[in-house]
Amino acid sequence: MKTVSDRDVTEQTVEAAALNNHLVSQLEQSGRITSPEIAAAFRATPRHLFVQDVELAQAYRDDYHPTDRDGDGRLLSSVSAPWLVAQMLEYLRPQPGNSVLEIGSGGYNAALLHQLVGDAGAVTSIDIDPAVTSRASRCLQTAGLEDAVRVLTGDGAHGVPDAAPYDRIEVTVQAAAIEQTWLDQLAPGGVLVVPLRVRGLGRLVALTPDGEGHWSGGGWLPCGFVAMRGEAASSTQMHALTPGARVRVDGSQQLDTEALTKALDTTGTPRWSGVEVSTSEGTRPVVDLWCASVLDAYGTLLTDPQTSALRALPGGTPLTWNADATTATYVTMRPVPGHTDRYEYGVVLHGEDASLADALVESLREWNRDHRGRPGPVLHVYSEGTDPAAMAPGRALERPGAPLVLTWPKD
Repeated sequence: MKTVSDRDVTEQTVEAAALNNHLVSQLEQSGRITSPEIAAAFRATPRHLFVQDVELAQAYRDDYHPTDRDGDGRLLSSVSAPWLVAQMLEYLRPQPGNSVLEIGSGGYNAALLHQLVGDAGAVTSIDIDPAVTSRASRCLQTAGLEDAVRVLTGDGAHGVPDAAPYDRIEVTVQAAAIEQTWLDQLAPGGVLVVPLRVRGLGRLVALTPDGEGHWSGGGWLPCGFVAMRGEAASSTQMHALTPGARVRVDGSQQLDTEALTKALDTTGTPRWSGVEVSTSEGTRPVVDLWCASVLDAYGTLLTDPQTSALRALPGGTPLTWNADATTATYVTMRPVPGHTDRYEYGVVLHGEDASLADALVESLREWNRDHRGRPGPVLHVYSEGTDPAAMAPGRALERPGAPLVLTWPKD
């Protein structure tokens, strides 16, 4: 029977430390890690102890690691990519002695949180799936941290009231709403970090208290997470349209997919805005969020360039339609002649209602004129029952939980 020698263990430990140091250096060079404290926490936390069923080098790749799928192959749980874990911690900025609640368990992030808050702090992690919490507990035990993190099985939508209030609450699953219980369990001056679905778009936001019954913040890093399950499950829906084309919408939106398909089957006519951008600006996530804010009917059009003739942008593009879905318009881009890194925003009109395309072109110009290069939108969150008249003007996001309003300050 082959046994693992002390020498083998030592060699693996040395190799893992070298791989981890290389990973942290990459994260620092890319700007994902900017805080020395977070870099130190990463270096002190061997990732391979939480990604145990792969080769050592693969455990330190800057990529997510799936841990469970359902019968259809859909991802149920994973250990998030290090770059995203790092960005969330940069948003959260836990301090020594903080009490932290993690909603969604994997073990690795909880171990990092413990490194950041220290023995004087407290980390509680909760997940709805007993298989996930069992795996997280085993990994934490392997790392010698079974007494450092409290792992619970339950619906994270309710938080964990017995240890509230928390200085930091970090949600590590894609949320469809901001739960009132999270706000109630957040300490004054605390920070809540959530990967939130905003009209179908996955965005990371950080919120802090901003007066009685009011929280606000932003961040808006595009991100993808395993969807939350239980009472707070996402209502985002995907609808098939023409061959090779789908649209992703919030479940609250009514959509006549048959009429929309017929509209998109008509010949598209491009209209150009004159708004030119460089690839290095990274404007597309911002423009997507802008369109989600200003358009009443909004979805993300996704196409397969091999089977669809539509001129949608890679990764998805904003789509809008008129009341009966007989006309549709979506955002596109074209290269600026004579430039290899500049593109012009425009729209493609399908159908007879030209005013729909005119309005979308004008909204692109408005973004360019009033918001381009500025900090971006602010998410306002209010306690349940707040009078809408007392809320900030902007796009009210229709969903259960605490009321949400998205605004775009000009100053």
